Amino acid sequence: MRHRPRGTVEVVILALLCCSGLPLAADELEPVRIGVTREASAASLFIAIDAGYFKAEGLVPQVTFLKADPSVSAAVASGKADIGMAGLSAAFYSYAAGHSLKMIASRSSDQTRFPMYALLISKKAHAAGVSGVRGLPNARIGVASAEGGAYYGLFSIASRFKLDPDSIKTVSLKSSAGELAALSRGEIEAALLPFPTALQSAKGGYSLLLLSDFAQWQQGVVFTTANNIATRRNLIERFMRAYQRGTADYQLNFLSYDDGGDFIPGPYYARYLDLIARQARIPSGILARTKTYCDRRANLDVADIKKQVKFWQDQGRLDKGITATDLLDLSFIGEEPSAPH
Repeated sequence: MRHRPRGTVEVVILALLCCSGLPLAADELEPVRIGVTREASAASLFIAIDAGYFKAEGLVPQVTFLKADPSVSAAVASGKADIGMAGLSAAFYSYAAGHSLKMIASRSSDQTRFPMYALLISKKAHAAGVSGVRGLPNARIGVASAEGGAYYGLFSIASRFKLDPDSIKTVSLKSSAGELAALSRGEIEAALLPFPTALQSAKGGYSLLLLSDFAQWQQGVVFTTANNIATRRNLIERFMRAYQRGTADYQLNFLSYDDGGDFIPGPYYARYLDLIARQARIPSGILARTKTYCDRRANLDVADIKKQVKFWQDQGRLDKGITATDLLDLSFIGEEPSAPH
């Protein structure tokens, strides 16, 4: 697919393949507008489009690639997109509560064997004892944001191992590049980074500590507006059926392992690896080593989402009147009965 020059919003109607049966005429297809950021955690969506699952539901997906998660939330809230996919954060929860957004399915989660974030630790800090979670107290840890899911994951680890949360010293550095620069200058002992970035930077004596080895959490979600659910439920249902076929294919091709722990590539692994790498603009070799996780049916970790909401409230970054239940509609993934319509 062709890309517009950088610096512009890229709106692309991705090519579809018909799975079976007679193809629908173009004027019989209903558009569904989807806002995403360009990253590998949207892999199941890319697969569902490529496999023709949306066309089978009478839909033509119009995918808009946006620069950041807040832009995705704003696009959905304003009606410029019907569906959004974004990472969870204090800002997301606050915006969702204020604009009647509802989480309806999983995009990605940080799971053992499928890490999304890691601590990149300097050689000096590692030698001084920052080699495991019990070495984290009083270590200076660079973070890109104090409102993101990785920050929550870091403090989930502290809670699990009964570490004093006040002993976890984070330094806000705005970006991964800022973290890496501070780490190279010795201003911090470790940098909290997306796993692909950490993996590519793990050289010259640096070591890795994978957060998902010690805590797992819901990282990204699929969402829409309460108004879309009330007035366009059929569209959302058809989107979800296509998307869940994509999540099932993603698991089959990327998340299967035998009893010995060896990866079992699915029948379309090579094809989909190339597809996702192109869409996410990640080298296929890196993508193969940094696969993200999504539940086979796109089920959400509701218990963890509730923990996240409470964590951000305890941090003073989220209004205490917000409840996780009010931000969820689980009917599309079969976790509660569908509302009458």
